[in-house]
Amino acid sequence: MKLLKKYKFDIKKFKLGMRTAKSGFAVFLVLLLFGLFGWKGLQIGALTAVFSLREDFDKSVHFGASRVVGNSIGGFYALVFYVLNVFFHGQFWVVVVFVPILTMLTIMTNVAMDNKPGIIGGVSALLIISLSIPAHETIFYVFARVFETFMGVFIAILVNSDFERLIGYVNKKKKDEK
Repeated sequence: MKLLKKYKFDIKKFKLGMRTAKSGFAVFLVLLLFGLFGWKGLQIGALTAVFSLREDFDKSVHFGASRVVGNSIGGFYALVFYVLNVFFHGQFWVVVVFVPILTMLTIMTNVAMDNKPGIIGGVSALLIISLSIPAHETIFYVFARVFETFMGVFIAILVNSDFERLIGYVNKKKKDEK
């Protein structure tokens, strides 16, 4: 229990900061956009938006690019898994044998491409996609999940570029009214 003693709730630190507000707004936009267009995969888009949202626009673009590369790698290996799974008629041993191998290949490929920030996203994409492919689903399932990731990154970058500008405009307007 000694380990858990450092995790005490401090009401003074319980506040809404800019990054937290941007994260909530990014999730809102993902949910709204996906809902309006009837897209599935809310969880992937929303998670990616939160993961990709950084302190400022430049960091979001940099991390977003790493995430897109990492998720593309993970998506590619999920596609490999899909083909193997279809070839072996969805046998459970295919999951047990190939998902760990493809996880290692995802990590190794990201490292070889000097994309260490994209490793977690790439492995997440691989695991979420490969372990959630419904029976009798087509190859488009894999592409749809990768697309959802791209949308999450795009929304995070959009929010980071425009949110601070909007807040700055509102604050300037308040000062002008005084």
